[in-house]
Amino acid sequence: MASLEEQFQKACDAREIPGVILLASDVKGTFQYQKAFGPKNATEKIDLNTTFILASCTKLMTSIAALQCVERGLITLDEDVSPILHELKNVQILKECEPEKEIVYEKPKSAITLRHLLTHTSGFGYDMMDPRYHAWRASRNETPGIMSIPMLERINTPILFSPGTSWIYGTSLDWVGVLIARLNHSTLEDFMETNIWTPLGIKNMTFHQEKKPDVKKNLVKMTFRKGIPDQGSPLPLAPVDTGEGVEWTDELMFDDPTKDEYGGAGAIGSPVEYMRILDSLLASDGKLLKPATVDELFRPQLSDEVVMDMEDFINMPAFKDGFANPPFGTKLNHGLGGGIFMGDIETGRRKGTLNWSGMPNLLWSVDREAGLNLLYASNVAPFGDYKSGEMQRLFETEMYKRFGESKK
Repeated sequence: MASLEEQFQKACDAREIPGVILLASDVKGTFQYQKAFGPKNATEKIDLNTTFILASCTKLMTSIAALQCVERGLITLDEDVSPILHELKNVQILKECEPEKEIVYEKPKSAITLRHLLTHTSGFGYDMMDPRYHAWRASRNETPGIMSIPMLERINTPILFSPGTSWIYGTSLDWVGVLIARLNHSTLEDFMETNIWTPLGIKNMTFHQEKKPDVKKNLVKMTFRKGIPDQGSPLPLAPVDTGEGVEWTDELMFDDPTKDEYGGAGAIGSPVEYMRILDSLLASDGKLLKPATVDELFRPQLSDEVVMDMEDFINMPAFKDGFANPPFGTKLNHGLGGGIFMGDIETGRRKGTLNWSGMPNLLWSVDREAGLNLLYASNVAPFGDYKSGEMQRLFETEMYKRFGESKK
């Protein structure tokens, strides 16, 4: 049987997947895997210095920064955030919103807290993913998406349910980024630079490519899966198993340059350096957060009723067997820093693993039970790409196997 490396090289050479970086490390620092495969662009090969659009992998850094604010007594997890995020003082629930009909709003029963924002139970969704938001945007002569509109205008939407009563993926972590900046009279980038990146020696991470020339110079070119029918956006949004390869694109996933710093999606940087964040959490070394705060980061936060809404979202049929999608029926929950697996899965991943993904098919995981971190980095649209999912699971299974063998 072909080795992991041979299989990845073959898939990249055939343009079945884009160039990727694969990373693994253990809690003791004795097991490490760092490999790059495939092209960075039409003329250069990818290497370990290559940078990527990190998209929603940004959320973990924003969650850590928020918990640093909690540790410093600047805010608590369960107080109303609207005195700082004044835009949310009179936020309303979008109860009914259909084309050509009157919009019906409802007053929420509770205020939004930082815990709600960190766990996606605030009620804020992504406008490009929910038909109620589509109709609401249309009523304002606006279009869904993340491009060309200032961040505060983009994320300042109604909510979809009363905070704490359900779960939906959305702009909550963008609001957390604004909260961090205002609490510290700073920018989110400057706060992360001082409190996350510099303590870990991370130099190739930013929200603004123009500020760090090496990040821009080393950025992998975006790709897309060929053969997907037009989905009404420059880049495809939903995966389709077309059987075709990937192709380069000049389309942007986010505005560049930008004045905004989306705490939920806006970072660009080095996967190799991002691993230092995962390593710090796995070791609970105190460089970013106190051990007790790290424990809280990994603690399941959702009630049985709310977690059902999360599982329904994660298990949408369109993403079955796609990238980052767990085996159907996998019990899940959500911590303060990402999704939590509530049982072991066949790749080797253990119960309690914290993980999340990024839209152009990146996936990180911190498995405290096994003592292993993993990061799969690629930049291909759409999220949930089936071939990328197949290759990521191959990588994860092999890393757990090799890690187990290394301890014998």
